[in-house]
Amino acid sequence: MKTAKRPRVILTNRAIVGDEKGKILLIKRAETDSWRPGFWEFPGGKLDEGQDISHALEREVLEETGLVVIPINRVVYYESQITSMKKYSGLPYIVLIGLAKKIGGEVKLSEEHSDYAWVKPKKALTYNLTSETEKALLVLKETFPKLKN
Repeated sequence: MKTAKRPRVILTNRAIVGDEKGKILLIKRAETDSWRPGFWEFPGGKLDEGQDISHALEREVLEETGLVVIPINRVVYYESQITSMKKYSGLPYIVLIGLAKKIGGEVKLSEEHSDYAWVKPKKALTYNLTSETEKALLVLKETFPKLKN
């Protein structure tokens, strides 16, 4: 019996990073970025081939923001679709979003991002958000009382 060829999967891990004031971190994609320039999102990124997901949330937040975080819940929202991103077109694209608490560091953005904001979750919905960020916030504001502010 011949086994069907398995597709490559693009796996992205993002974090809703909270601070001691009940605010969450949004970062703005640089205007020069090829994917969603100018949109706001949660910190995170794609796993590279051969990487383990067990500490991806902490690593991605550190790489993109310079912040040290501790996960509260590694997956509180997920989304799956077939992507239209040019170099990944037609591949399954899965986004995992977790909750994390800032425990150290100061925000220092990667070159992919141009700005950041610490905002109350309700205020975050007024930003020009990526679709996955907006959907996660809409779902989680009802699910997690600490994100209702």
